[in-house]
Amino acid sequence: MNKGAVALITILILLIPLAYPISIKDLISRYIFSTATAQMDVTNYIDFMIDKDNNGLNDTLVFELTTSNSNGNFIFIINLLDKNGILTNETNKTLNLGVNKLNITFSSILLTQNQFNYSIKVYNSTYSLKYRKDNILTQNYSNYEEGFKIINLNDFRDDKSLKINITLNSSINGTFETILFLTYNDSIISIKENKSIISSAQGLIFIFDNETIKRTHHIGSFNISSLKIGKKIIKINSATPSYDFRDFAAASYISDFTDNGIDTNSNSKYNLLEISAKIQIVNYNPYAIVLGLYDLVGNPIETKNVTSYLSTGNNVVHFGINGSRIHEKKLNGPFIVKYIKLFEDGSLIDQINDAYTTQNYNFNDFDGQNLPDLSVDISASDDYHYGINNITINFTFRNIGNKHAFNVFTDIFDNNTLNKVNKTNFLNAGSHIRYQFNFVNISDFEISAIADLQNFVEESDEGNNAERLLIKLNKRPKLESINNITVNELEKVTVNISATDTNHDDLVFSINSSKFSSQGNVFVWNTTANDSGEYTLSAVVSDGYLNDSVLFKITIVDILQNDMDNDGINDSIDALIGNKDSVNTSTINLSILIGNSSNLSRFFNESFNVKFLDGNLPRVEFYYDFSRNRLNLTNVTIDKQLPNQPGSLFVRGLKVPDGTKILYIDNINKSFKKVCIKDTEISAISEISAKCSAKNEIKISCNGKLIKKNYKCAYNSTTNEYQILGLRHSGVVQIK
Repeated sequence: MNKGAVALITILILLIPLAYPISIKDLISRYIFSTATAQMDVTNYIDFMIDKDNNGLNDTLVFELTTSNSNGNFIFIINLLDKNGILTNETNKTLNLGVNKLNITFSSILLTQNQFNYSIKVYNSTYSLKYRKDNILTQNYSNYEEGFKIINLNDFRDDKSLKINITLNSSINGTFETILFLTYNDSIISIKENKSIISSAQGLIFIFDNETIKRTHHIGSFNISSLKIGKKIIKINSATPSYDFRDFAAASYISDFTDNGIDTNSNSKYNLLEISAKIQIVNYNPYAIVLGLYDLVGNPIETKNVTSYLSTGNNVVHFGINGSRIHEKKLNGPFIVKYIKLFEDGSLIDQINDAYTTQNYNFNDFDGQNLPDLSVDISASDDYHYGINNITINFTFRNIGNKHAFNVFTDIFDNNTLNKVNKTNFLNAGSHIRYQFNFVNISDFEISAIADLQNFVEESDEGNNAERLLIKLNKRPKLESINNITVNELEKVTVNISATDTNHDDLVFSINSSKFSSQGNVFVWNTTANDSGEYTLSAVVSDGYLNDSVLFKITIVDILQNDMDNDGINDSIDALIGNKDSVNTSTINLSILIGNSSNLSRFFNESFNVKFLDGNLPRVEFYYDFSRNRLNLTNVTIDKQLPNQPGSLFVRGLKVPDGTKILYIDNINKSFKKVCIKDTEISAISEISAKCSAKNEIKISCNGKLIKKNYKCAYNSTTNEYQILGLRHSGVVQIK
């Protein structure tokens, strides 16, 4: 470790939600990557525990890393998978060129199991990843200083309080901030206390008072979800017996709700929406109840405040919501009692948020005010959007109220010389009047319409009496030319599209290729090793009606050193180099299956069964762990016997680091019942001696029995082949 190194160590605990749909172990196992760069390679990593405070019990988990690196500042991150979450240590180190060693530690008090999976990531000072290794397994640690462990817990109602007793075994002394969490439905309550803890078994008592439990308004079990002591979180997930919040109430509280519409004038419309709340009163006192009613998207309808003396026992308080107000706001139900608050002598003693959802109502179910309501609408033909300078404009004046209107004056005028005033003596509820104007050879102008400009008509809503329309003759946007672009594979293509628009409209840009991502007028294509070629593309700009386009070319140069087998996967992470055409053979009609798929242009990162086929017949078969080793097909040679020769198979350059191969040879000479194995690297099948007596040669009978060195030969009458198991290199030929 360099004397001048600066270390910044932060340990973070990421808690996983209780209802998370996939476990952290499963999540991590799906995304396992390994990488090393010229700037940073971790050449060795070991883990061990030490007794830092010399009390005879290990208390620190140490990860010792050996690196081979360039000069610079690096950020080392170890993520340790614990059953209570992920423990993270981020350490900043300045390292000199060459081999370096450093230690990263975790306090054992934060740990809850005996063995852990962990990952190592190393970034440079700009957080560019330089090294990564996942799914590393630590040693097994069975005896270390855990800090705190729950031995037992129980809960019970003590008068108006809920008590939870936790028997805790501690290996340390001290005063710690403790938080106990209870969950119910989608809510959480907690209690925080500083508690003195000794190095022994002891009881911790947590008391949730009557008001805390009462205000949950929960009937059922609570889940004792977790206990936090200092920085350590201990998951519990223990359900209590069923409790009723009403049993804890020492003060008055709100309970049930009902709602119904009230029609006082028998016109099949509701004058009121009545919401009733049941309130349990403990003391005879003056009370104030405040209720806020909203629709489902948060629009307020009305706030009601009822003040009254309420008698001890059950009381029902009614809130009458004005039906015409619901109709006026055009809001549909169901409605939500967003909040209801209960005050006793001015003090808040109970509150429920999102307390109740009413039945489904439509605003037309309620009475509106018996007044006319004049509204104005202007609509225009859309030819001007396409640059055509002739236009038709319609003006519609409606009475959308529920009472007729007298002496309705309408004004239509533009910002030049047009000014038309009309009078309608009588306009029934639900009726309208309409005017139409045709304009030719227009330029940009503004036109307006107003009903009841002099305010002669009393209306239920004065806010919809005027309308204005701006007409701008549209002109086509102009797109600037785009230069042709040439880049290498894996490089970024950036296209910046520019255009002008005399109308100053909002412009939308596009390129006819899904390979681009875009933000505004900037398009980016992060090319891959499979994108080489020449592309003729079209860029388009549109103002929503008119558009312009230009053509341009992009040339992606194929760089073989990035992807020698041209399968679209960079060779730095490709676990399979080559394809069936890469294998050297002159006697076999070769095809290859990996995991029963002939698609070799994909990313392999686990174990698969690999088969080399001659037509439909297997020739070579083995399991291969692509997460640990790379399979290079360009070094492989496979050949079978030539015509009029005994059955044989010769395989070179195909190593299976973690296992053996199965070879299949044709039964050409039916009088031969044995095979000769030369299980070492050879250059040709002719290197096997005729009597199978040379060095590294083994003669076995094809009777399906296992012999020395775990070789076995069996005959398959269906395919007329011999199956030879247990080979590592290999050459096999029929013999007498």
